[in-house]
Amino acid sequence: MGRDEQAEDPQAAIDRIIEVGRRTRTPPSRALWIAAIVVGILAVAGFAIAMLAEPEPSERPERLPDGSGLLSGLVIGAAVGIVIGYSIARQRRDHSSRNSP
Repeated sequence: MGRDEQAEDPQAAIDRIIEVGRRTRTPPSRALWIAAIVVGILAVAGFAIAMLAEPEPSERPERLPDGSGLLSGLVIGAAVGIVIGYSIARQRRDHSSRNSP
């Protein structure tokens, strides 16, 4: 198998890969769509409430010096992202580049 045999039309190779992907890909489940919609609605509602609410002075005027609010927000965001990504990845295990020869 020489270099000339591998020099096929790149567009034809891309088209074959796309066709295999279209045949083997399963659409996300209805439950996953519903979960995504619920998370989106909650995010939009929370943002709207935060933007439209009247600002009130906090009862504790000093800020926490350790920045724990930012850290806890990042941890919660990362955890939710991992859970959502894991659920998407579990939709179909045999559709993985690791299973290809």
